[in-house]
Amino acid sequence: MRQKLRAAAAALGILALIATPASSEEGMWTFDNFPAERMQREMGWAPDQAWRDRVMAGTARLPGCSASNVSGQGLVLTNHHCVISCVTALSTTQANYIEHGFMARARAEERRCPNMNIDVLQGITDVTQNIETATAGAASETFARIRDAEVARLERECSAGATRCEVVTLYQGGRYSLHRYQRYNDVRLVFAPEHGMAAFGGDPDNFNFPRYDIDFSFLRLYENDAPAATPNHLTMRFSPVEENEIVLIAGNPGRTSRLRTTAELAFERDHNLPWQIASLSEIRGRLIAYSSLGPDQARIASSALQGVENSFKGLSGRRQALADAAGFARVAERQADLQTRVRRNRASQREVGDAWGEIEAAQTAYRGMFYPYQYLEARAGERSLLFSWARDIVRGSAERGRPDAERLPRYTESRLAAVEQGLRAQRPVTPAFEEIHLAFWLSKMREYLTVDDPIARRILGDESPEALGARLSRSRLADPAYRLELWQDGEAAVAASDDPMIQFVRAWDADARAVRARYVAEVEGPAARAHERIARARFRAFGEGQYPDATFSPRISYGRVIGWTEPNGRVVAPFTRTAGLYERATGQHPFVLSQRWIDARPRLDPNAIFNLSSSNDVIGGNSGSPLLDREGRVVGAVFDGNIHSLGGEYFYDGNLNRSVTVASTAIRTSLADVYDMPGLLAELEGR
Repeated sequence: MRQKLRAAAAALGILALIATPASSEEGMWTFDNFPAERMQREMGWAPDQAWRDRVMAGTARLPGCSASNVSGQGLVLTNHHCVISCVTALSTTQANYIEHGFMARARAEERRCPNMNIDVLQGITDVTQNIETATAGAASETFARIRDAEVARLERECSAGATRCEVVTLYQGGRYSLHRYQRYNDVRLVFAPEHGMAAFGGDPDNFNFPRYDIDFSFLRLYENDAPAATPNHLTMRFSPVEENEIVLIAGNPGRTSRLRTTAELAFERDHNLPWQIASLSEIRGRLIAYSSLGPDQARIASSALQGVENSFKGLSGRRQALADAAGFARVAERQADLQTRVRRNRASQREVGDAWGEIEAAQTAYRGMFYPYQYLEARAGERSLLFSWARDIVRGSAERGRPDAERLPRYTESRLAAVEQGLRAQRPVTPAFEEIHLAFWLSKMREYLTVDDPIARRILGDESPEALGARLSRSRLADPAYRLELWQDGEAAVAASDDPMIQFVRAWDADARAVRARYVAEVEGPAARAHERIARARFRAFGEGQYPDATFSPRISYGRVIGWTEPNGRVVAPFTRTAGLYERATGQHPFVLSQRWIDARPRLDPNAIFNLSSSNDVIGGNSGSPLLDREGRVVGAVFDGNIHSLGGEYFYDGNLNRSVTVASTAIRTSLADVYDMPGLLAELEGR
């Protein structure tokens, strides 16, 4: 695998030095700044405003993923890996939906997903002036706090009932947009295939193509215990797409770093990514060992293991892209070009000052607090449900007594409803599984902070990480009624609680808050302030016809259904077909067909399109996004990128970067000929 990643990164780097204009397909564009004229000029067609408004109303966001509304009764299409945590939570020893799939053939059989909500974008307002006015004259060390207070005010005044508002930072602080969403908190599972078929090929095939996955699932939005009326939905097209056909993707790409400085990316390359990759490798080993204990353990670990394996491979690819000298040169050249333009413009030079130097200084400061910040704050108790609930209860009870402008961002008035929803969620907790994550975090915290660190000693006391993790895993917070009791009764109840996890979090929360405050003052604030000035210089140099970095907010990208040619000359076709699924099946994990697919083979068209690749610019978070044709019809659900797209965090290469989609033809075949879901198919076809 490492050899493949090195080869992919090297190819990216070599192509980076070729002096060619940016690919026409490059860009994750906001709905209110779409380059229609550019697309018309380069592709011969572009969607008009009515098309974009209709698509915006028909697409959606769920935790970590994207989706599309595909019927008037709240039916939502997304990826299976986007709902695997729901499938895992609903599964039991007697009803293992991970292994056997979930099929609701009547509305009464649809099951509510714990702690899942779906947001549908309703409108966008530019609030850049509000933020700039509030932060005018603010020192670097106080900038982030003042900015966050104004964000809290804007979100609070906009949010009401089911309307949730969110201020999105664009162009690294050059623009701020207020996004208004309709939030649905009652989301129910309708259909999910067997995990083995949704993730067919497993980790060996991940980020590779050809692929043969049916990585799709259906959810339904509910209001007042009834399916939501969603007239602004998209429709599905089940006829096959053609090679070179224009397609668009509307979704929520998670994060790109194409506008970040070389100092920040060097820190990623040399410190953050190596640390994350090493951690993921170790926890992956522990999860695999737990999964091997039996079928129940495999079911319980399936969601976490898939997420860890996906992150490990994705971050390894990013690290290789930055470690390749030619690849990093592309980033450096982009920055050097802007710096040259700034030096040629006196107004820009005065405004920018030493912004790049200030960001570099912030990275130096970050290096000195990196491990305390990660282990005590940013990734404390990572993947432990009990810890996350305890921190929300402890911090939320304290923060609610403060003015909204002075609270931590997670606990402002506009965001409290989401926190409380998480506390109410009926999520199963397995103590042995909690122990794995708690002991791992505590052991790595001790390792990186060192045994002699006073905070590490205060956290562990006289216990080993394993003993402390075992004791904390017996917390009463597994009971949602107890969580809500503490949440509603406030600080006094929290202080009086004898729950081991509550007591544990309270004992050192002041230490975590202190390192967070230091990070905000010395790293986040100065870097954000400097990025604002660089963004203004970039607008002055290039105008505003550019796309911002991805921020897990709604975007559109466009491209064509197309394959690619590898650097070694191998041509990769844009389609896989049903026959290839059976040819790839070996009967050994992860190339095992479910019995349903074995039985269905005589009924299936061997030439039907299964998965496809397109040149759309995507990144993590786009999972579940609808692939759309020129009429705005859904022709598939995006679920991956090829291995070359791993460097897409930092740059896009139109020759090699490809998105990977499960085609609507495969979705229809699955529902009609494999899983016997005529009612669901009729709803999708408008019958």
